Amino acid sequence: MYSSMLSSANTMGQLQHQLDGISHNLANSDRTGYKRRESTFSDLLFQQVNNQPVPQNAAGRLTPEGLRVGTGAAIAQTSLQLDQGSILETDRELDFAITEEDSFFQVESMADADGDPEIQYTRDGSFYLSENPDNPGGWTLVNNQGDFLVNGDGERMDVPAGARDFTLQEDGTIEALLEDDEVVEIGQIELARITKPQLLEAAEGNNFRFPDLDELDLEQADVVEFVPGEENQLIQGSLEQSNVDMAKAVTDMMNAQRNYSFNARAISQGDQMMGLINSVRG
Repeated sequence: MYSSMLSSANTMGQLQHQLDGISHNLANSDRTGYKRRESTFSDLLFQQVNNQPVPQNAAGRLTPEGLRVGTGAAIAQTSLQLDQGSILETDRELDFAITEEDSFFQVESMADADGDPEIQYTRDGSFYLSENPDNPGGWTLVNNQGDFLVNGDGERMDVPAGARDFTLQEDGTIEALLEDDEVVEIGQIELARITKPQLLEAAEGNNFRFPDLDELDLEQADVVEFVPGEENQLIQGSLEQSNVDMAKAVTDMMNAQRNYSFNARAISQGDQMMGLINSVRG
């Protein structure tokens, strides 16, 4: 490919990836607890193109001895942005909103490739009662994907049949009333505070997971800390909305489309110039 077109062609492919990311953010702008991703660019390699050497007896030249020709730009990183989304009051007992940017709910998902349970992380605090497969006749708490909310010990929360009037205590413990008005403790919500959020990978739905930490020479304690869901970290009866700024996302999309158009025009003009050169007759 001609060097005049190489830079634009490389950049267009990367701009398409940026547009895909912006489109994904816009599509999930109404999803509870969704965290947007943003792409940053960096220059690719430059090539030094030198001119013909100047004879010793020639007059001093005024132009540079060479030209640095770039090969375009590429996405350097697609980073997860954890800034807080707005809080929406729902007045629903099993809706919980996290107020700290780097904390997540822990859920047990069956999305592992081998079918084994896997602990994943989510900001979506909308939970529901579902029949407990380990305790027929009892209930447990799940999210809208069917993943089980786990307590501080990493175990599913058992909910007795007939439980009602769920209340979040100051230490993150969920309590409920039985039919005879007896108070029963369901379990304590323990939040996962992620210390290296850029290692998180998107999992099914609105969940995140960590890659194989052994391959990265890391341990779980290096990337996550577990803290009780205390009163200043959780709000009952509310949900966190996505942190996608619609106005900014649309503006970023328009800028990316404009950059794509400019690079496409550069390729077209380069092709026209090559056509003019080829049409010259000696």
